[in-house]
Amino acid sequence: MNPPARVEITRFPEGKRIALTTSFDDGQTFDRRIVAAFNEWGLKATFNINSGKLQRTGKPAVEGPLGRGERVYLDASEIRELFQGHEVAIHTVTHPWLERLEASQIAREVLDDRIALEDLVGYPVRGMAYPFGTYDDRVIAVLRGLGIVYSRTCRNDANCFPPADPLDWATTAHQYAENPSVPDRFAAVLGNPWWSGVFYIWGHGFEFHDRDDWAGLERIFKPLSGHADVWYCTNIELFDYEEARRRIIISANRKVASNPSALTVWLKVDGQLVAIRGGESIALCE
Repeated sequence: MNPPARVEITRFPEGKRIALTTSFDDGQTFDRRIVAAFNEWGLKATFNINSGKLQRTGKPAVEGPLGRGERVYLDASEIRELFQGHEVAIHTVTHPWLERLEASQIAREVLDDRIALEDLVGYPVRGMAYPFGTYDDRVIAVLRGLGIVYSRTCRNDANCFPPADPLDWATTAHQYAENPSVPDRFAAVLGNPWWSGVFYIWGHGFEFHDRDDWAGLERIFKPLSGHADVWYCTNIELFDYEEARRRIIISANRKVASNPSALTVWLKVDGQLVAIRGGESIALCE
């Protein structure tokens, strides 16, 4: 049999056209409402947590009535269950301005946070967001040897993925972006059949509280949910699939494809979707 004329490695699982990911910082009790809403709507998020600010009472943090600007941090005991199905990532132990620290303090803020969070969630924690969104080349140089797959910034970039440097990762927009708003930006890319890429929104739970705008959680994020051509993923799932797809081997005669990674990757073989499981080699013609 003749080999296929074209074999494409899809950007996202099941050949989805758009990947949608989100992240929220700090690990405060406001995250509970975000998780509940996202679980209902089928959205996924990465939650960047300062382990040194978590309570350690052994029971869920008591929120109580809060005024504007008031915060309550989650208890360490509730992290694993609360964020199940989402991603927990590094935000440093104490939320310092990293570029103001010398190298050993930067390393400890990141590694100690990673270790503490891994003890809570039971899996390797490999992602990060910069406190205050600030960093410099020296901070990035320290992070390179610490096993951090990516670190999110507060910069915006319409084509934010894959980043030239994963430790300098921009997002699409902040959740309260205007002109256009997040739902309007998403409607534009969803309605453009030629657009394929990552749509990445970030923010803080306390912003809904401080603005007295918990209705904004639904107004901003629910329109992003429930679309068949969208892959809803965490930050680390996005990076892991990108790494797996880059490892796919297509024979020069286009008759065999091999997947040395552990993840299933989807191909388009003459326009037809084909799944190739981790560790599998498949014939592309019969």
